[in-house]
Amino acid sequence: MKGRGLGLLLATISTVSWSTNYLVGRYLASGGVDPLALSVARFALATPAVFALARFPRYRGGLALLAALGLLGVAGFNIFLYSSLVYISAAAASLFVVLASPTTQLLQALLHREAPGRGALLGSSASFAGAYLILEPYITIKSLLGPALAILATLSWSLYTVLVRRVYNLYTPAEAMAWISLLGTLAMSPLAAYADYRALLTPIHAALVVYIALIPGAVAYTAWNTAVKLADPQSAASLLPLMPVITTALSAVLLHEGLSPLQTVGMALAIAGVYMALRVK
Repeated sequence: MKGRGLGLLLATISTVSWSTNYLVGRYLASGGVDPLALSVARFALATPAVFALARFPRYRGGLALLAALGLLGVAGFNIFLYSSLVYISAAAASLFVVLASPTTQLLQALLHREAPGRGALLGSSASFAGAYLILEPYITIKSLLGPALAILATLSWSLYTVLVRRVYNLYTPAEAMAWISLLGTLAMSPLAAYADYRALLTPIHAALVVYIALIPGAVAYTAWNTAVKLADPQSAASLLPLMPVITTALSAVLLHEGLSPLQTVGMALAIAGVYMALRVK
């Protein structure tokens, strides 16, 4: 398999994994789990796993960039995301993260002078429209603070995706993720003492935290970093609109939830938009 094809496959694996993360995060938030405690616990468990996946790489410099990436992609993104799930549904949060695709295109144009083509922009627009049709029946917002936090999560992730390639002159994607995860966890450590961990101690909650630490955490983050290198930030981010498609399809198959005609149209539109955005490369 050629480099870009493998990169897109890895980005798809990450997208599938993260589709489940939103459902688990919403379940934990509704169960009274502190978003800060969840973020800290998730990456305290994920970091050793990522180091093991990267075969315990040695440090080779780039501390400032690694720290910034840890702050954006680990600490900032996860705290903003899980905090938003207290105020909005998982569907609403995932709709905002779909915006990471056009946001990444914009940041790539601003920072690296790589302007997206018309096809990529049309594809992103179609994907977002399709995602909205899929998620609209499930979107609930209790406070405007929820969308604000979700937007901050989207910006953090988009900036992380654009900047992470800069560290690949020193590390492989897996090695970079190990140090990014460690430094992101350390960035959260000053706040860790203020988190409430009691709700994480029930067997079900603890098992779910281990799951999101290892699969949507260690495995998906490492796969995403590799995808960004093998493909490019815009191509990898173009697959994010598949998240609501995957989540809805899983719900239909596993939970026997029916699909409305508009949701079916939305799924087709989102898939077509992703295809259009990727085909221009």
